[in-house]
Amino acid sequence: MKEMSISEFKRKLGERIMILRKQNNLSQEQLAHTIGKDKQFINRYEVQGANPTAFILFQIAKALKVTPNELLTFESMSK
Repeated sequence: MKEMSISEFKRKLGERIMILRKQNNLSQEQLAHTIGKDKQFINRYEVQGANPTAFILFQIAKALKVTPNELLTFESMSK
């Protein structure tokens, strides 16, 4: 993985969550409910670039039916 700033990481993670959520035909509210959070919680990650804990990353990955490693793989995303 190439070196990236924290702001770039958070932006790419938010994009990745949104892409995977849409591929799973989930709304922000549905994804949030799956992990026991509210819609604003998911919005903070997708739009505002929140910085998740490892546990939250694991929960989101599981809900999106990917591994944490797949969630954090940004190379396949378009630039």
